[in-house]
Order: sequence, then structure tokens, then C-alpha cells
Amino acid sequence: MIVKTRKQGNSIMITVPAAFDVKENTQYQPLIDDNGVISFIPLTSNIFEENADYDFKSAIKEMNLGDNGELAGHEDVWS
Repeated sequence: MIVKTRKQGNSIMITVPAAFDVKENTQYQPLIDDNGVISFIPLTSNIFEENADYDFKSAIKEMNLGDNGELAGHEDVWS
């Protein structure tokens, strides 16, 4: 599939194919790298900013999810 840029006002537009299922009014952060590759990163909300009063440490303690000191996977990368 090939898309072509077009001028709209003072901006250059690129059509997003419908097959990508991008919803209307979705926000993205545009980036361009040194090779000219353009990426659009979807903006997500920061759950910690939205719930500033949430005490993560207390929640872990309440759910009894303390650290038992044992490895769960490959955490010990130095061995």
C-alpha cells in the first residue's frame, strides 16, 4: 500500500489507511528520526497523574503481595 502526501492549508497531510482502524480524534505525538522515518506515538494517560492520591505501596501491602526474596524469572542477569 502506498500513500501520498498532500497540502492542506500550511500543512502537509498523509492519509491513514482505514485498515489501520485509527479512531477519530485520537491523539498522537509525531516524531521524525535522522533517517527521515516518521512515527506517530499514541498518547496515553498517566494513571499516576490521574490518581495522585493513590498509595501504591499501601495497595501492595493490602493485597499481601510482598517480596518473598525469590527470583521469578531472569532477574539475576549477572549470574
